[in-house]
Amino acid sequence: MKKIILVSFLFSILSANSFAGENKSADAQAVDSACSQDSATAGCGSEKVGTGMLKCMHAYKKAHHEFKFSEGCKSAMKTMHQNKKSK
Repeated sequence: MKKIILVSFLFSILSANSFAGENKSADAQAVDSACSQDSATAGCGSEKVGTGMLKCMHAYKKAHHEFKFSEGCKSAMKTMHQNKKSK
C-alpha cells in the first residue's frame, strides 16, 4: 500500500513538472513570435528565448533610449514573467 501511494505521489510530481515545462515552452514560443520584429530591429539575429534574445534586446534598449518594445512583445514578456513568478 505504501508503495502504491509513493508511486502515485512521484507520478503526480513528475506530471506537474512536465506541465510546467510545457507552459514555459509555450510562453517562450509566444515571446519569440511576438518579439521577432523587435529582435530583428535590435540586431539580435537568430537568438531565441533561452539563448540570449531577451538580454540582447534589453541591452539594445539600454543603449538606444528611443527604442520601444512593441505592445505585443511587452504583453508576451509580461505573461511569461507572471507565469514564471506564479510557479
